[in-house]
Amino acid sequence: MQRITTCCLLMCLLAGGCEETSAPEPEAPAGVSDPVALQVFEDGHGPPLVMLGGGTDGAAAFAPHARLLAKDFRVLRLQSLRIERCQSKQPLPPAYSIKAESAALAQSLDQLTIGEPVNLVGHSFGALVALDFALDNPDRVRTLLLAEPPAFWVVPPEELRADAEMRAMVELVRTFAPADEPTDEQLVQFQSRLGRGGVKPPAPGQPAWEDWVSKRSVLRGLSAVANHSDDPVRLKGLRVPVLIVTGKDTVAFHRRINDILAASLPVVERIELPGGHGAPGTARGEFVSALRAFLARHR
Repeated sequence: MQRITTCCLLMCLLAGGCEETSAPEPEAPAGVSDPVALQVFEDGHGPPLVMLGGGTDGAAAFAPHARLLAKDFRVLRLQSLRIERCQSKQPLPPAYSIKAESAALAQSLDQLTIGEPVNLVGHSFGALVALDFALDNPDRVRTLLLAEPPAFWVVPPEELRADAEMRAMVELVRTFAPADEPTDEQLVQFQSRLGRGGVKPPAPGQPAWEDWVSKRSVLRGLSAVANHSDDPVRLKGLRVPVLIVTGKDTVAFHRRINDILAASLPVVERIELPGGHGAPGTARGEFVSALRAFLARHR
């Protein structure tokens, strides 16, 4: 039976204004006095397997996977702080950032009294958080699966400036400020740049309307992706086994980021799945089989 834990959220909820700028804002480090943790959905027993979902679906995206994996693992699906706050119509924490998410992940593992290294899985936004957590806490990670993280920081600046598609995505994401309400047009553009062309907002009252509104609302705060930066040299020091997952039909910039990560990480494997950026969900069976095989190789 699934157990749901809502970890304490004691951080101040006052959200300051955020003005869009043409250059990334400095990413504020998460303070050690920030006692914030993430909502946890738990299934099964065994070695801890932590799963972080994508930018618009969050923990719900991995619910079917958890049912398949719960026989052999203690599956912990963690909801991002950003999605939890957006869904509950609460402001994001001051100085919200990817570092705040990975610090909240660390706090969650502490509150769950998990001292052993975990198998960590992330898709898209969740993969970006997972990578940041692993770089800062390599001793807490046994294995790492990264499915198309939007790690724009690994791309050389001159290449990023020259790549119109990648640069356009960065500029779009930067408009999703923590204190702003996203629009239908922004969600259409976001889906299109991920390879999902032809998407149109449903009319209010139609069956798909509530799901659309939910996906639109959780774009808030995604500017943290564009503002996140790190030193690419750190990738070469991450000695944990990493499996990089790419959709065969994914957009070019995600494939390029995955290629750079694969060339930079010292212990890396790669697989391709049928589909695009959402392949971990649309090719669920293949994804779970590949994950199981990867974990078996690195027990």
